[in-house]
Parts: sequence; C-alpha cells; structure tokens
Amino acid sequence: MSNPLPSQKFKKVLITGASQGIGRALAEKFARLGADLLLVARNESALKDLSETLEKANAGIRVQYLKLDLSKADSAKVLKAFCVEKNFQVDTLVNNAGYGVWGQFGELTLQEQLDCMNVNMTAVVQLTHEFLPLLTKHAQSYILNVASTVAYQAMPTFAIYAATKSFVLSFSRALHHELKPQGVFVTTLVPGATDSQFLERAGLQHTAEKAKKVSMTAEAVAEIGIKGLSKGQIEVIAGGLNKMIAGATRFLPKKVLEHAAESIYRK
Repeated sequence: MSNPLPSQKFKKVLITGASQGIGRALAEKFARLGADLLLVARNESALKDLSETLEKANAGIRVQYLKLDLSKADSAKVLKAFCVEKNFQVDTLVNNAGYGVWGQFGELTLQEQLDCMNVNMTAVVQLTHEFLPLLTKHAQSYILNVASTVAYQAMPTFAIYAATKSFVLSFSRALHHELKPQGVFVTTLVPGATDSQFLERAGLQHTAEKAKKVSMTAEAVAEIGIKGLSKGQIEVIAGGLNKMIAGATRFLPKKVLEHAAESIYRK
C-alpha cells in the first residue's frame, strides 16, 4: 500500500492536459486530497465526464473545466480571465499539457513543430507569468511542471519534443530558486515511459509496444509528483529505472546516448 499523501495543502488546483494520462491521474489524486479543481484540455466531452466522476467520488469538492487549445497565443490570458470570472483562486498550477511529434525534422511541417513548442514550452511560460501574481497572494503556493527523461539528452527523430522538455526542466529549476523566497514552490516532475497514449498519439505504435515492458502507471507517476511537490523538492524523477537512466546520461558519451535513442525510435 502506498504512503498517504498530504491533505489540505492544495486547495485550488489548475491542471492542464487533464483529460487523460498523467494529467487525469493528477486530477484524481488531488481530488482525493479534497482540492477543488479546474481541468483544462482540448477534449470537452472527456473533461465533462471526468469532472462529474470526480465530484461524485469525492464529496465536498467542486470540479470545473475549460476546453482550451494551449497552442493558441491568447490561451493563457483566456484561462486567467476564466479563473477571475469564476473566482477560482489558484494556489497550485500544474503545467502538464504536452505532446510529441515524431519524424525527421525536415519531413515534418514547420507548423506542427511550432504548435508542439507552443503547448510544451511557450504555454508553460505564459501560464506561469500570468498566474504568478495570483499565486503570490497566498502564504504558500505551488507550481508543478511536467518534463520527461528525454530532457537529459538529444533525441533524433524526436528532436522538438526533447528540446522542449529540456527547456521545461531548466526553466523550472531556475524558477524554484527565484520564487521560493516569495512562498511559491516550483517542482519539476520527470517521468519516463508511462502507461498512457502518448507514444501512440506521436505515431510511435511500434515503440509503444516495447515501452509497455518498462512503463510506470500514470497513477504511480502522479503520486510521486504530488509527494515531491508537497515536500518542496526541486526535481522528482519518477521510478528507480528512470533515475538510473537519468544518472547514466551524466556519464555516458552524448554520441552513444543519441545513437541509442535513435535506434529506439526508428521503425
């Protein structure tokens, strides 16, 4: 049985990419802790179903949702305006939304790669900047940014995704030090292979089958993330295997790692 998570620390939690995978698992766990939630994703029907399910399963909480495309330039302002209108006083911001585009850089369209960058990277910056004045109104508040173990190395044929996650990790670690004196605690959750539809959505069905052998459940990843956030940790790598992989990237030659990555994602 897993150790109990802290309760009553997180009261108003905003989660992007909340309709499935790690985002959905985070929503379920924050709901069990008694937090009111604002769930954001592009799939409105999935958000509606999840909101109703969470409210029924967790008496006393309120779950709201907003369909929003974070690749759009005004998405952060739209989301902040929604929170102000609904008087949803965010004390915990979870930047989880993200996806990958797979293939040779020159063969993918520029727009699909820019959209990936906007969701994975630009939206994280915009949302953090928009919500920071609201977060600092609380005695303590929290930001959980979701990166990936691909942040530790270059990934041929997954170049844009890996680069965006490297950005998220570096950006979040810097903010951890900047914002801690203001009572805003920033934690980066670093998952590896996770039992979700991420690889399938990226067009990597062949890799997804291999990854299932070493994948963690989204629920396990979410629990690790929330525990790390509650402790004010700067960076939390999910799972022993992923910690070993992350450690190896510090010692093995970059070229070796890059060739290995290329072989994994090659059809």
